[in-house]
Amino acid sequence: MPNPSLDPFPTEALEVLGFPETLSWIAEFAATPAGRRALAAVHPEMEPSKREGVRKRGLEASRALRGDASPSFGRGGDIPALLEHATHRSLDGDELASLLDALRRVENLNAWAASHPEFPALNALLAGAPSLSDLLSLLEVTIDERGEVRDSADTAIPPLRKDLIKAEGHRKKALQEALEQWGRQGFLQETRPVFRGDRPALAVKSTHQGRARGILHDRSKSGDTVYLEPDSVVEWSNQMASIESRLRQVIQRVLSECTRSFVRRRRDLEDSDYRLGQTDLAFATAKWAVEVNGQWPEMPSQSLRLLEARHPLLGRQLGFQEVTPLNIELGTDFDLLVITGPNTGGKTVALKTVGLLCALACAGLPISTAEGSAVPFLPGIDADIGDHQSLESSLSTFSGHLRKILRILEGVQKGSLVLLDELGTGTDPEEGSALGQAILETLLESHALVMANTHLGSLKLFSVQSNRAENASMEFDPENLAPSFRLLVGVPGASHALDVAQTMGMPSPILERAQSLGRRGGGMEDLIADAAGVRRHAEEIRERARDTEAEVRETLRSAEEQENAARFRAKLRENEAEMAFRELRSRLEALLQSRGGALTGQMTKEARTQFDDFQLELRKVLDESDLALRWDAFVRGLKKGMTVWVPEYRSRMQVLKLDSKRGRIKLRHGQLEIELPIHEISWLDSS
Repeated sequence: MPNPSLDPFPTEALEVLGFPETLSWIAEFAATPAGRRALAAVHPEMEPSKREGVRKRGLEASRALRGDASPSFGRGGDIPALLEHATHRSLDGDELASLLDALRRVENLNAWAASHPEFPALNALLAGAPSLSDLLSLLEVTIDERGEVRDSADTAIPPLRKDLIKAEGHRKKALQEALEQWGRQGFLQETRPVFRGDRPALAVKSTHQGRARGILHDRSKSGDTVYLEPDSVVEWSNQMASIESRLRQVIQRVLSECTRSFVRRRRDLEDSDYRLGQTDLAFATAKWAVEVNGQWPEMPSQSLRLLEARHPLLGRQLGFQEVTPLNIELGTDFDLLVITGPNTGGKTVALKTVGLLCALACAGLPISTAEGSAVPFLPGIDADIGDHQSLESSLSTFSGHLRKILRILEGVQKGSLVLLDELGTGTDPEEGSALGQAILETLLESHALVMANTHLGSLKLFSVQSNRAENASMEFDPENLAPSFRLLVGVPGASHALDVAQTMGMPSPILERAQSLGRRGGGMEDLIADAAGVRRHAEEIRERARDTEAEVRETLRSAEEQENAARFRAKLRENEAEMAFRELRSRLEALLQSRGGALTGQMTKEARTQFDDFQLELRKVLDESDLALRWDAFVRGLKKGMTVWVPEYRSRMQVLKLDSKRGRIKLRHGQLEIELPIHEISWLDSS
């Protein structure tokens, strides 16, 4: 029985697979601190509802990116960080300006969502955000873009600022007069004023210090120059300091009041920040999916199927075109895959690729695979991968393996993904093989999905003879002594030791003796070679089937695109027809009203009767047309709360009131209420 206290997705395993590093990479595509926080909270063990939310919003963001309909996140402050500062002190103008930018960003996202109902998951997320319009309005009348407090923030500010400007003007004039006077008297070392702190001063020769009347603010190192603020300037400097002090008090009161208003809305602000972060997360993952040429897999699936899978971190390092893709399926014909082949052949990379992509999928994130990949619900992922020598705990390589495997066996559940690297190594080959086989048998009995790498021949034979097990190998070219990094499912791998030795010039007698000893050892490699021929043929059949499946998917995708294009053209024609009908009807009505009265005044009674009959017949034709009937039905069905499309404003608006007698309709446009003639709305794109 699995131990429920154990972590089904151990941090140690996720780290060796590269999950945290991949999250950090995706975070580079986030536009906001909230988005980066949201990514840091993503984990394969997320609740199913949260994972599905991340997945659905990511898929919608991907569609928005492809349709060039993604929102602008702009810039803005970190709301939780600002809230933390606000609990200890008043926020300054720059901080409130960054908060203002953040609130505008949230408002812009809400407006974007309202105009894009084709993204229901993102709409549901953003539509639930609390209204912060009052706080936004407060900040807009208080702080400008530079972080300066506006005159409109308090009635005391404008007169104080006006007095300050006036006093500064007087001080400049007094300073200029003193400069000219002391210059004529030969007191000055320099002809430009300098500032010491916020006080203006003139550079005076120390020999004239007693004759130049003013306050001493500084002295040069040599002592030849003293810096004096003339007495005529001091009065105005003091007056400016007094005004500035009063102005600072008013501004500080304004900033404190704004900060208190900010803190009072803590919960709403944290809620808005969460929704902002989840939206940013969706678009960051969509952008990352483009970067790695990936997509979201089908999920949940009955089996694990990865097509043209590449380890994203390896692709980032080498270039994705340089990474040999991996095709693998577990849980359909077999649950255990034993991979063999030479060192440096890519066996460990194959395990890490499968583990990382499954961890990403379980967290609701895209994976670097081809379309058609699928991932089942995995209750856990654990791995024994890498060098397990531990100097700190004095464990041998074999003991390090065992420690990990014991944890895996204790925590494994039905459907868990288990990855074992170099199974059975680090000890006597015969005992290692026996222990490795027992471990694999136990994992098969637990109905886990297992991938294991090994060099041990008996484990290759075990996977050939066992139900729900399969062999695979990393292809190796003995002529070039180089791996191809291509996984061959159903083809057991040989060591190629004798082939490599012969190529490198090993003497013939030694090779012949080795071959003889190999045959006396039971012919294990001959058995593997025989199985390889059969399995290679099966692999070729699988590859042809995959190619055929890909062609079918491409055909279906092309048909879907053609269908979408046809629907778009039909919608366009419908739009054009409606606009043409409405324009024609409007022009005819205007013509009948403007010209009809003038014409009937010049007609005989009989002619007027005929003309009136003609107008009635014309209106009847218009009223009974398909478009007119559809329009009338649309108008009759209008109700308060419905959303209609207004072509002139190119936006959807909510119906507030309908006045059929006057032919007017009142609508909500953002925070405004507007009234329009009914004929200015459209039945198209309405909901």
